[in-house]
Amino acid sequence: MKEKLKLFVCMCFSIVCLVSALTIEAAQVPLDSVIRTSQKVAGDWYDASGNKVLSISNGYINGCRIVDGADFVGGYPGAGVFIIQEAQGRKAIHLQWLGNGDYKTLIMNKKDQLTNKLQKEHYESVNGVYLGMNRQAVIDLLGTPSSSEKIHSRETLKYSNLGLKVVTEHYMVTVITLTGKNAHFAKSGLSIDSSMLDYYNFYQFNRMPSELSKDKYQGPFSIGHGEYIFFDGNEVSLTMYNT
Repeated sequence: MKEKLKLFVCMCFSIVCLVSALTIEAAQVPLDSVIRTSQKVAGDWYDASGNKVLSISNGYINGCRIVDGADFVGGYPGAGVFIIQEAQGRKAIHLQWLGNGDYKTLIMNKKDQLTNKLQKEHYESVNGVYLGMNRQAVIDLLGTPSSSEKIHSRETLKYSNLGLKVVTEHYMVTVITLTGKNAHFAKSGLSIDSSMLDYYNFYQFNRMPSELSKDKYQGPFSIGHGEYIFFDGNEVSLTMYNT
């Protein structure tokens, strides 16, 4: 009986070791995959003062070779840790990438916002608020919001009197939502009461949104310039996200 018990314990231990080994192996990210991921954010990246902070190209960050990586999530947008080999040793850099076109943005080490353009150009806006705008600039323009909600780095500023919601991530405007009848897009003049036909004709969507499904989410509609519009319930949003 004791021999059988010993055999059973040994078998359990072996299984645990095998599972642990497989888990460790699964957690490892192949270097070629890490380098391919870095190509999603290749180029030069600048801080708010116009200083070049990162240069990413061909498996290198700031001239230092990428040697490893970890904790990659998402595709685009996405995030992960890149490990580079500096002269004094290895260095880990956490990068989060989001936005499209003129709104491509990198968040370095979960705090520093970087852009690949020294001067971003916006297309559409609401009450002077545009995508990529700094959070403080929004408050300076519109005043203190009626209320706000914050979850981690994402904050929603609600301006009930203006019929408007502004979402910021890492203090940058990523979504502007029309919630009331008194708000409208500056360039088109369209509002939540405008028809799908009006939206289609002005912005030249690549597909016709359904008037019968106006109160349902139909996915994003590109208006060019890295900006998108989507309809959800009785609200209409402008965003830099295409999903």
